Amino acid sequence: MQSISTISSESALERIRLALRMIDALGPPGSVQPRVETVLVRQVAKIMDQAMPRQQGHGRRTAALAQAIGIVAGLCQETLHHLTLAALLHDIGLLALPNGRASHTGYFDAGSYAAVQCHPRLGAQWLESFPFLRHASVIIAHHHERWDGSGYPYGVRGTFIPLEARVLAIADAFDAIQVPGMTDQATRDRVAYRILTVAAGTQFDPRLVELCGHCLQQPNLIFSFNDQEE
Repeated sequence: MQSISTISSESALERIRLALRMIDALGPPGSVQPRVETVLVRQVAKIMDQAMPRQQGHGRRTAALAQAIGIVAGLCQETLHHLTLAALLHDIGLLALPNGRASHTGYFDAGSYAAVQCHPRLGAQWLESFPFLRHASVIIAHHHERWDGSGYPYGVRGTFIPLEARVLAIADAFDAIQVPGMTDQATRDRVAYRILTVAAGTQFDPRLVELCGHCLQQPNLIFSFNDQEE
């Protein structure tokens, strides 16, 4: 993994705010605008990487898998676009947390963990002021809800959770799962998917977990956000 220079959460949020204002000012939607928005938001995700270097590339990898699951789930192109933007930016609420919690390592105490549970809501509130991200902000607000209703921040359950947020939850968790001592990527991915299947029906939508497995068996379905250079 290539090392990157780090910046503070405050500096990152200000740079992201300016970038999103620029994207929002592109003008009326056109046939190429979704592509342009995706390219530019991918650059915004790199600013997030600088503020949270332990998560470097997490947004782009999550977006790649979320898009693949969305395709096999039959989402339309417009919905896929909003899902991609949400996946790239889904952890932005961590930057709004106080006392450097975005870069925290190790275990959280009870108070800190409660604060971290607010990050989907904080991220959604922070992004909803940009019109082109209003749909994405709803997805982000719900990406830590659980199928059984025990998630956060709202405790929504089952199909009351927006479909795109259910997709994002699976893609986010798959990339975030750590398998200590595992150096082979293919083996790590098999273990991570097995963990998802164990949580299907409680944490995750079981149908979408099955579709995720279908995507992982056909890597050509997964569009790589990591190898694209603008």
